[in-house]
Amino acid sequence: MVPVFVPPREPGFQAAIESYNGSWQAKVWSRFVHDDLSGLQDRSRRHVAALRRHRADRIESAPTRRAFPERWSLNLQARLKGRMVYLRRTDATGAVEVLGRSFEVDRQWVHRLVRAEVDLDGGMIRFYRLRRREPGDQPVITEVAHRIKHKRFCE
Repeated sequence: MVPVFVPPREPGFQAAIESYNGSWQAKVWSRFVHDDLSGLQDRSRRHVAALRRHRADRIESAPTRRAFPERWSLNLQARLKGRMVYLRRTDATGAVEVLGRSFEVDRQWVHRLVRAEVDLDGGMIRFYRLRRREPGDQPVITEVAHRIKHKRFCE
């Protein structure tokens, strides 16, 4: 499965996920000081429980999901790998912001949707044009070399 990231104010199929991420950061991560990981997890559990109560009708009508893999384990020291997909809208100059950096995509493709695929293994970001009228036609606009620095986490 590939995570897809969309700006919170961008209408579209994944905007709700990014909106939730922003809400969680504002209401759990930024609002409180957590002494340790268990304190953060407890606050997050309470936030999620309150949100689920608030959205119970929508949650019950949603399709069933696959179970999370049982053999998966979190390794905070491992390098990031795989692929992430961001949906972004270019600005007035044809640039987009991905991973906290601005990338010039195409001066002719202003205020338009692009798909940015971050290849963590290959160290590349590929930008594709997106068109609602031609959803199957997504040509590569540009490729940019970009490596995410390996940062060790304290456990």
